[in-house]
Parts: sequence; structure tokens; C-alpha cells
Amino acid sequence: MKTYTVEQANSDDIIKIAEHFLDSNLSLRLFTEAYCHFSYITLRDKFLKILPNYNLSLYKKIVEKLQTKKTKNINSDPEGMKRVFKAVAMLLDEDLTVLEIAAALNSTEMTIYRDLTVRLMQIEDIDINLKKQVLERLQEHSRANLAKKGR
Repeated sequence: MKTYTVEQANSDDIIKIAEHFLDSNLSLRLFTEAYCHFSYITLRDKFLKILPNYNLSLYKKIVEKLQTKKTKNINSDPEGMKRVFKAVAMLLDEDLTVLEIAAALNSTEMTIYRDLTVRLMQIEDIDINLKKQVLERLQEHSRANLAKKGR
């Protein structure tokens, strides 16, 4: 499998990386996880600062793709909504912790925490009682964690 280094991203190889990214149809994060030895933040920075020096039309395509992949609102992100609903079910039905949910959904603890505390609250047409149940369960888990630590 082809992988890329930061040194390549700082050179005219950024063109090959950009073309590969466009052909992959992956998000920036997933592309860097699969093909790069550096973070998606670094790759985004290289696309925006290095690529225009080598190929302006390719740069414009990259910018367009980055803007279309960026979801501004959970209500317009079907994949994000699915993850939020799965997390809610795992929290309420299976009484899993945020860390356990993150592992089960192949996500991060912070993403799941935001799903349950921020994104769920932004989803339209969700019963306020369900939102309260989620927050109450998270508080119960927090109290249980503190009790385990003897605080």
C-alpha cells in the first residue's frame, strides 16, 4: 500500500497525494489514516499552503472537495445521526460507558461524548425526555466513576 511522508507533502509530490485523495473518495481524516504518516490537519494545511504553488487547478478541486465533505449541522449529516442514535441506544439500552461506546463504534471518546451531549441536543424532532434521560445516565456514570476513585 502506498503511504506518504511529510517530506513528500512539502514537495511536488503533493500533486500525487492530492490526485490520490481526489480519486479515493475518502474523507481527509480517513485518507490520512490509510495513507499518511501524519495527521489530517497537517495534510489539509499542505493542500491549502503548498499545493497552490505547484498546481492551482488541482488546488481548487481539493478546496471544493474539502468544502463538500464538511458537514456544518448534525441535521444534514445522515452518518453522524446514525452514530448519535447508536450511541444513545448503547447508553440507555445496554448501559455502556462513553469509552465502551467509542470502542464499539470504532470512534473516539470525545466524539461520542459530543454526540451525546451536543449533537443529540441539536437534532430536531427528538423528544426532550429522551435528551434528559441521556444526560441523566451520563451523570450517573460520572458519579459512579467518582465513587470508584474514592472522591
